[in-house]
Amino acid sequence: MAQQITRLLPYRSINETDVINGYSFDSNSGEAGTFVKVSAGNLTLDPVEYGNFGPFANALGNAKSQYPFVPQKVTTAGTGDAGLIIGMILRDVREVDENGEKLLYYPQKKQDLQCVLSGEAVPVASRGVVEINVRGLAGGVCPSVGQAAVVTADGKVTGVAFGSLTTAQSAVRVGTFIGTGLRESQQHTDFAAGPYARLKFSV
Repeated sequence: MAQQITRLLPYRSINETDVINGYSFDSNSGEAGTFVKVSAGNLTLDPVEYGNFGPFANALGNAKSQYPFVPQKVTTAGTGDAGLIIGMILRDVREVDENGEKLLYYPQKKQDLQCVLSGEAVPVASRGVVEINVRGLAGGVCPSVGQAAVVTADGKVTGVAFGSLTTAQSAVRVGTFIGTGLRESQQHTDFAAGPYARLKFSV
């Protein structure tokens, strides 16, 4: 369904002390389970600022409606971000629900979808154990148990045998795959149908 954009399945084991707070995602759309790096970290700015920006900009231009946003930001990590990856976001980032209704005006629906609005702080886990569905696996390819988890384009991960890791891949390795499975649709289409993997990660 349209509201399902996450890369994570419900199973997870994450200690709250391993969650980084105080950063927002630098786009109005992002999927939980995406590996990220810091794109803005100017701590001289206020923890929360106000502005008329992005999806909250006033279309008519004749009013000044300012909304709070977190100026410290993270962005999607990729293959060339050795040493920069700080973890994965744990909530989806979005503006509207599956009906196109703005979640800004429906806080309960936002909670139901387990998401945050762009500009709001999004939790970033630096270590833990999660299950990643097919959306978070590069090319939709299932890794093998015991393979290294390597970050690829768009903050996704792929499995590489430890003996085959290149220097570049080792630099963006974030963990180890400790289990795999296959989800199949039953009476209704499963949005995450396909391979999935249990990932033990630490960055």
